[in-house]
Amino acid sequence: MRNLNLDEQILNEYLLDDFNNEDNAFIENELLKRLSAYDTRELEIGCGNGKFIVELAMNNKDKYFVGIEYSYKAAKKAVSKAYKRDIKNLTIIFGEANNVIDKYLNGKYFFDKIYLNFPDPWPKKKHAHRRIFNKDFLTKIHPLLKDDGIFYSVTDDDTYALDIMNTIYKESNNFKNILNSEYVHQLEGYGVTLYEEKMRNIGHDIYFFAHSKNI
Repeated sequence: MRNLNLDEQILNEYLLDDFNNEDNAFIENELLKRLSAYDTRELEIGCGNGKFIVELAMNNKDKYFVGIEYSYKAAKKAVSKAYKRDIKNLTIIFGEANNVIDKYLNGKYFFDKIYLNFPDPWPKKKHAHRRIFNKDFLTKIHPLLKDDGIFYSVTDDDTYALDIMNTIYKESNNFKNILNSEYVHQLEGYGVTLYEEKMRNIGHDIYFFAHSKNI
């Protein structure tokens, strides 16, 4: 296990900072350099402290993983996990997901799998506009997926799952449910986030959605 000291060199090895970097070309070039050697790529939107995506990268060295995270504190935790495990097939982008997708990913890269794990449900009506999951977001995700790609979304919020996510999926023409039911509470082989562990321990149901790309 590598000695952990998150100095600037280590952060630069794993972290691309869209919030504080005015040179888009730098991030574009870094992504091209890092992703171009891999045929299979996966993306996690809102990777948090990195438990989920770091474990994926650690167990699938033939694939490249990209995580997008809005919180610098969480992004640094993800970097810590990757550095301690000497992972080479992972980049964390510190930035707002929609902006990162628009600027650096759409039209440039295609992903075999995209994960949206436990997005903030913003339960208050006045905050509903802050939810990342909506019809426009699905439209944005669609061209990022390969033709046989899969988009996974997971939540523990009953209202978010049943009244928002499930309703939007039913109305969408861009995605097709690949499960035998609208959602499941367990998905075999799917990784576990730290947040999921906490929520299961206090009795929350977990809702897994899995959709393929309609072409």
